[in-house]
Amino acid sequence: MYRSGLISIIIPVFNVRPYITEALESVIRQTYSHLEIIIIDDGSTDGSGIICDEFAGRDNRIKVVHQENRGLSCARNAGLEMMNGEAVAFLDPDDSYHPDYIKVMAEVMDREKTDIVVCRYTVQDAKKRTGNIRKDKTWPSIKTGMYGRTEALQALAAGKINVSVWNKLYRRRIWEGIRFPDGHNYEDMDIMFRVFDICESVLVLDRPLYYHLRRCGSITDTMSEANLRDLCLARRHFEEYVSVNTPAVFSFEQLNRARQATFNGMLVNYVRYSGKNSDLSADFLNNLRTQIIGKGETLGFGSMDIRRKTAYFMMLKCPGLLKVAYPVYHAVRMLIYETTGK
Repeated sequence: MYRSGLISIIIPVFNVRPYITEALESVIRQTYSHLEIIIIDDGSTDGSGIICDEFAGRDNRIKVVHQENRGLSCARNAGLEMMNGEAVAFLDPDDSYHPDYIKVMAEVMDREKTDIVVCRYTVQDAKKRTGNIRKDKTWPSIKTGMYGRTEALQALAAGKINVSVWNKLYRRRIWEGIRFPDGHNYEDMDIMFRVFDICESVLVLDRPLYYHLRRCGSITDTMSEANLRDLCLARRHFEEYVSVNTPAVFSFEQLNRARQATFNGMLVNYVRYSGKNSDLSADFLNNLRTQIIGKGETLGFGSMDIRRKTAYFMMLKCPGLLKVAYPVYHAVRMLIYETTGK
C-alpha cells in the first residue's frame, strides 16, 4: 500500500485559528504524497474555515466541508463517510505530524500486514510554546512490537496504549461498521475498545511521529456537567466491556483494575470540581458523590492507595474540608511538576 495506495486524513476543525496553519502545513508536507485530506469545518466562527479554504486553493488533495456546529464526533463521522483511502488517519487541528508520519506508518502496515499501526507521540504545553517540540518524554508506554487482538485489548485496558484515535493508522475496513457516538465528548475513550475488538493485530512503533498540543480551552480541559457526564459514561462503557469479556479476554485482576480506574476517575473529578468556584451544580455533585460512595463500598477501602483513601474518607466524613484541602494539594503538585516534570 505505501508505494501507491491512497490514504485519507480526517481533520475536524472548530475555532482553532492560532494552530490550524501549523497542523495543515504538517500534512501537505508529508513525504508520502498520495493523500486525501478531508477537513470538516464544524461551524468555526474565528476564521479557521477561511484558512482551510486557502489551503484547499493551494493543494488539490484537500477537500473542505463547512457544516453547522455539531460536535467533534459528527465532524469525524462526516469525514469517515467521505473517505476513499485504503487506510485512514486522524489529526486534531491543534496537533501536527512529523514529515514522515504517513510514510513510516503506511510502510510498516503494508510490510507487516497489520490492521492498526501506533506510533509514539510527544506532548507540548501551549502555555510554554516556543516552537520546539519536547522530545524528552514520549507515550504510550507499551513496548515496541506486534500485538494480537487479546494482547492489544489488555494493553488498552492497562493504559499502556492511549485511547486517542490520533497517533494511529487504520485499515479502512476497521471503520466500516463503527462511528463515533454523536453528541458525546470523550468519544475516543468510548470507541477505541470497539476498534481494537475487531482488529486482528496492532503494531507499535518506537518513533515519536505525532506531536500533541495540550492547551486551555480544549474539550478535555473544559469540565462542564455535560463533559463530566460523558466522561463517566465512557468509562462505564469500557468497564462493562471488560466485564462482559472476562475471563475470555481479560483476567479478573484486569477487571478489578478497570473498576478501580472508573472509581478513581470519578473520585478525582469530584475532588477537583467540588470547590466553591465550580460551575457544577450541587445536585450534580451530590449525585456524583452518591455514585462514588456506592462504587467505593463495592471495591473496598483496601483497594485504594493512600491519596485516594484520604480523599474518599474526607468526601465521606467532611466534604467541606476536602474543598479546602484540594487547592493546597494541587498547588503543591503543580510546583513539583514544574520543578521535576513528574
